[in-house]
Amino acid sequence: MLRTIALLMRSALALSSDASGSHAKQNAGLPIQTAKSETATKALNVLAEGFHSAITHPFVAVIREAETYSELTKLDIYLPKLDEEFFKSNIVVAAFLGERNTGGYSVEITREANGDTRISEKAPGKGVMVPQMVTSPFKMVSVPLGGARPVLLSLDSTWRQRTRPYRVTGGRFTMSGGFAGTAEQFGLEGEIRILRENSLVTFVFGIFRSGPEKKRSLIDFTTGVVNADGHLTINKMSADSFVDAPNSGLKVSGAFSSGGSKISLGFNSLPSMVADGYQGEGTLEAELVASESKP
Repeated sequence: MLRTIALLMRSALALSSDASGSHAKQNAGLPIQTAKSETATKALNVLAEGFHSAITHPFVAVIREAETYSELTKLDIYLPKLDEEFFKSNIVVAAFLGERNTGGYSVEITREANGDTRISEKAPGKGVMVPQMVTSPFKMVSVPLGGARPVLLSLDSTWRQRTRPYRVTGGRFTMSGGFAGTAEQFGLEGEIRILRENSLVTFVFGIFRSGPEKKRSLIDFTTGVVNADGHLTINKMSADSFVDAPNSGLKVSGAFSSGGSKISLGFNSLPSMVADGYQGEGTLEAELVASESKP
């Protein structure tokens, strides 16, 4: 179990998302930032990239629908506009490096041979002359990945160090449906890692069915919206193997409490048009492993 969670946090602290957009800014001493309309590299379509974002802390967002994406554009108004039609067949991954004291830094998002998507920081080489100005590099891509498939990302230490680990302390999940009308209930165990930037909070789920029965997992990387009171909503995420196929994924609501050291979540399946599809619902409680500051 611990090895599985560790593997998740190596990779998923990995992924997939096509569109066009623009994030063009010009800064003295730096190349002009231009949007990438159809620039694709191994199924990754670059939507925007540059050296100056209004988001100045390391953050990664994985977004499956327009409502949450609109929250991201409130944090950086120069990101491209995307509508609900776009999200029917794409997922957005946006990576923000945070502030750097000079130019020469950038964000790389690449697909690996095993299918993982890696997000990494590219630093200037030793002795390379760079512009002497504060920068905040970013990159945003889409991958054609419709439906409710899990998303996995491989993050380097720049982003991993900002995640906060929460250990699952309790919870139950019920999966039901199908042609025969089956039902299955099980307990939960595992870990969640959380990365927050203002009104957005990104979850790295590494949750598993407890006990020796059939193994089920909820391994996914997804972003939701949190308000000033600590209440949060994830409008769409994968159900992974918690819910048999076909299913439409999950919606999550919940809240932080005790100064951010605890979190409670409620899971419910999104509506499905498939008559013999499967649904799931459940609850989960988790507690911060090492509390430093409010999430």
